[in-house]
Amino acid sequence: MVKTAFIVIRSPQELEFTETIRRLAQQDDASVILFEDGVYNALQKERAQQLNEVAAEVMVAVDDLEARGFSGSDLKAGKTADYDDIVEMIMERTDRTVTV
Repeated sequence: MVKTAFIVIRSPQELEFTETIRRLAQQDDASVILFEDGVYNALQKERAQQLNEVAAEVMVAVDDLEARGFSGSDLKAGKTADYDDIVEMIMERTDRTVTV
């Protein structure tokens, strides 16, 4: 199966994206990268649970998380990653990238 990285930049109030991920990829082949206001998805318990159900890996841009006053210890899903980690994941471990 094709490995897919899903980039999310919108807050949970703006966009419900988990159904899109389910339609385009199986859980084992899906990774989610949260940027900008998308980091809030990993901070809310219900959204974090949904992320864990649709993706094998969730990465949260540490700069965007910290810019909003949070740290890695506040995450309910995923792990923090710097831009080098995110670029490596997109370029080396996935076949396509989808922005939702």
